[in-house]
Amino acid sequence: MKASNFLACALMAAVSAVSAPVSRAALMAGLGEVSGTVEVSGAASGAKELVFPVYLYNKEKHVAYSVFVVDGAYRATNMFPGRYEITFHNGYAPSEIGLEMPPVSVDVDAGKRSVANLAPKRVAPKLNYVESRSYPDGIEVQPYDEIYPHGPGRKILEHSCIVCHGVNFIPGYSLNRDGWQALIDRMIKPAQEGGSQTRFGTVFGPPVVGHERLSPEDLPVLLEYLDKNFGLESKPRAVLQEAWPRLDRAVLAKAQWIEYRMPYVPGTSKRRSAAWSMNIAPSGNVYVTDFGAGLLWRLDPETGETKSCPMPDGESGHNLVVDGDETVWLGALGPLDRLGEGSVLVHIDPKTCLADRYKFPETGSFGHTPLLALNGDVWVTMINRNALAHWERATDKVSYYLDPVPDALPYGLDIDHQGKVWFGEYFGGAITRFDPETKTFKRFKVQTFPNNLRRLGADSKNNMWFATWGNIGKNGFLGRISATTGDMVEFTIPIEYSHPYDVQPDPEDNIWVAQDNYLAKFDQKTLGFTIYPVPERTDMIKLEIAQSGAVWTTPRSAGSGGYGAAAIALYPDKDAMTTLRAQANPKLTNNHLAQYRGPFTRITGTVKWQKPEPQNQVDYKEIPRGEPLDTSGKSTRAGKGNGAGSADLRSD
Repeated sequence: MKASNFLACALMAAVSAVSAPVSRAALMAGLGEVSGTVEVSGAASGAKELVFPVYLYNKEKHVAYSVFVVDGAYRATNMFPGRYEITFHNGYAPSEIGLEMPPVSVDVDAGKRSVANLAPKRVAPKLNYVESRSYPDGIEVQPYDEIYPHGPGRKILEHSCIVCHGVNFIPGYSLNRDGWQALIDRMIKPAQEGGSQTRFGTVFGPPVVGHERLSPEDLPVLLEYLDKNFGLESKPRAVLQEAWPRLDRAVLAKAQWIEYRMPYVPGTSKRRSAAWSMNIAPSGNVYVTDFGAGLLWRLDPETGETKSCPMPDGESGHNLVVDGDETVWLGALGPLDRLGEGSVLVHIDPKTCLADRYKFPETGSFGHTPLLALNGDVWVTMINRNALAHWERATDKVSYYLDPVPDALPYGLDIDHQGKVWFGEYFGGAITRFDPETKTFKRFKVQTFPNNLRRLGADSKNNMWFATWGNIGKNGFLGRISATTGDMVEFTIPIEYSHPYDVQPDPEDNIWVAQDNYLAKFDQKTLGFTIYPVPERTDMIKLEIAQSGAVWTTPRSAGSGGYGAAAIALYPDKDAMTTLRAQANPKLTNNHLAQYRGPFTRITGTVKWQKPEPQNQVDYKEIPRGEPLDTSGKSTRAGKGNGAGSADLRSD
């Protein structure tokens, strides 16, 4: 189709948006709908075989809807009234084809259904590579084996670097041998010698990468490989998406995403703005941390209205949990120019923006992931302190317990149905359970090692689920620890290089996995995955399942790459929608807040200094790095034994 005819078709589509009665599920009060056909030029068989997202954006309300073209048609429902621009994103991450079309405008009226037929043209995709980063100016895309040719250094690189940074980090650099040496030194040197932990104000602590991942003997081999394949003459490249995940057309025909963008706040960092974490409140509001901009956002999904609070002293809020009185608890790393000087907890009243901060004297003692317990206390991981902290509501004090395993780096957190506290070890390769009554740790070693472990969640039977964000090979794994036996099983996630991050069960005990560019739902009965592509190329780093069945997440890279922080909700069945509010589900362990009803803690706007001594003593010199005191038990991957185990670790 010629450009002039293509433009005419697109404009005709905009003009033809009219009110039309259609027999479908009833609209929610005050909302409207848009539907239409999609006729693709340049496609041998039209649009009948395509599954591709249509993007509808309301600039005035900062709200977007995304639905899928299936069998040549699309439909977005329960939309806020107003004018929308309809587009296709060429370069949409989870698609092996591209579509282009000038924006088409359509008006949505309350209680009415509009029609906008679309005529995009098929083009080559621009972003047919893996992982979440976008390269707006294009980049050379090559298969993995071309970017990383076989050789003595590849296995070392995979074991030491790629497992943490992903496959597109290294080919983004062009350095000589000395440059690569300097970059590696940041990973292998302890903090006191200029290692990467100094970035968080830490003047103590071991290197991020120890000898068990990169030995002194392997270092010259690695440097030779990097200098040869990623030297000064190399061009930036990205790994080709060679295998696309299988999509269920019937499932995607029902699905709908709603994306709420947070407007820019003058005086904050627009370039660094990005949603880092979120939590849903009993009221149905959604709270989001905007890490780089130093903001806490409150979103009312029913109206699309937002309100922001600045973090005290410009701290960068990492993760958050909402209390029963709708105040918010956050772990904070500190201001961007003084990372490491953060608070173990920040307690903010979103109505007044008044905040209390709980701090330890030492730098690097910041909080990471907080979670509310059934009794109203807050537990929070202290990744840089290698500790688990406990804020007790009765005393308004924070204490902490050192992890008995050196350099485990506690990361994501969950509290199971029995009140036990679980966390993933960021670099230690295990899932650890802490019993608040006995003050003991029990460690479950993950077979897929080396790895990066981020977040976890307990299902209704108290089985604990986790995922391997980083590992060697193309696919990540979804893991389960049995509540009755402690045995472990791992399931291969059928998406290449997807970096599975957060894991949460829904009320039916399906397990949802947030990852680069996709959500995946795992059915425990069939052991099968259902894949949902997300509206933007992005990584997703937090999940919350609402009582309505909506799956909420935060698209971090999409925000930092363009328009700031956002929260998005997937409705697996758009015709089953009954509310836009995001009520917490009391059946789920990440929603203990839905059950706690006070007493609550008054915020006074002060800094509350805490005692620095831990509640336990651990002599790390007596424990091998990354290893428990003892191991026993068994583990399986998809039904095959792999010899991993667990150990009881006492904190005294």
